[in-house]
Amino acid sequence: MKALVKLSNALDKICGVSIAVMLALMVVFTIAQVVCRTWFTSLSWSEEATRFLLIWSTFLGASCVYRHNGNIAITVIQDLFAPRTKKNLRALIHALCFVLFCVLCYYGFLYCSRQVRTASAIPVKMKYIYMCLPVSMIIMSIHAAVMLLEELKEKK
Repeated sequence: MKALVKLSNALDKICGVSIAVMLALMVVFTIAQVVCRTWFTSLSWSEEATRFLLIWSTFLGASCVYRHNGNIAITVIQDLFAPRTKKNLRALIHALCFVLFCVLCYYGFLYCSRQVRTASAIPVKMKYIYMCLPVSMIIMSIHAAVMLLEELKEKK
């Protein structure tokens, strides 16, 4: 359990740093595009690179938000139950999320394995762009497992 928690926390920190770097690169690429478009020849690759960075930062950001319970939640029904039932309900939710993340990871890998085309402006295979789905789902499944185990541990 401790190893899984350490892995989850390390992945969360790595994702946070990666997101900050990607957002900084997006700002730099966008500023460079505006400057080059105004005074020089526009950059052919900056818009595509910014879009790909946005996709990756969105999916990695979702894993960070999930780990910190930052998702929007409607707790009206959950608040009607007793504290013990609430814990059981949260454990069930994390278990369902774990299953969903594993299914999405599986189908994400299937989708990535079928991608053969290359991006139009950057010489990058699209499967590496689409790989953000299975990678983020692996991270989110680890987070879900940790959160499920934490709920079950608190229940005892």
